[in-house]
Amino acid sequence: MFGYIVLSSSAPKEDRKTYREAYCGLCHTLKDKYGKAGMLSLSYDMTFLSLLLSDIEDSPKIEGKERCLVHPIVEHKFFTTSVMEYTASMQILLSHYALVDYNNDEKKEKKDRFLPFIPEIEKTYKRQSDALKKNLALIWENENKGVKDAYQNSLLFGEALGEIFVKDENSHFAPDLRMMGCGMGRFIYLLDAWDDRKKDQKNNRYNPLPSDITEEEIRTMLIDAASCATSAMEHMPLDDYVPLFENILYHGMWSRFKVEVKGNE
Repeated sequence: MFGYIVLSSSAPKEDRKTYREAYCGLCHTLKDKYGKAGMLSLSYDMTFLSLLLSDIEDSPKIEGKERCLVHPIVEHKFFTTSVMEYTASMQILLSHYALVDYNNDEKKEKKDRFLPFIPEIEKTYKRQSDALKKNLALIWENENKGVKDAYQNSLLFGEALGEIFVKDENSHFAPDLRMMGCGMGRFIYLLDAWDDRKKDQKNNRYNPLPSDITEEEIRTMLIDAASCATSAMEHMPLDDYVPLFENILYHGMWSRFKVEVKGNE
């Protein structure tokens, strides 16, 4: 379910540069904390959360340059913030459960390189881990029973992601972060189901969406989910990366949906 929280192709050059440097910074943090396995888990989804929490907390950038496995020849710029220690752990947690879900769906036993880190993460971030584990179990139960309730499943995933968006439960902005994470989680779940629906139908696999769902129906569901995220953003004291966040929420997140719809025309 990764790969939906991206900038649109129309994003200004400076915003693309910032997002790329933050992405590389999160990769740097993952490598330091979790080695090569951490680097394999990297996604733009937690890059977005890194920038969001850094903006709210006014966490200063620590800039650097390095070569890496992906860019071994030329040094590239990156920056980290103190928030990335948290988002790196959440990236590992999400990647672990994404792999569990993949193995369940595909009836495979792909090696889980993240598993050794999970006990410590679950101990350190019990609230987030418990929410994710509980809600994914409910989603999988619905899948095993063949319950086609995309709204309920998306809400369960959204609630879990909402807890991950809340780094500090005592923060004045915890309710807004929880709402934003829930909206984005719902959006990701629904769009992922929409993307997979034809493949799932062909392979006789579970998909929470009705087989006859229309483009207009899924668009309405996606708009409802996205509006929760954008509404929550308006209540946050953001100033460093506002245009970047707006591009992602109003344009970037929709890019995969628009590409498929255009391809079906």
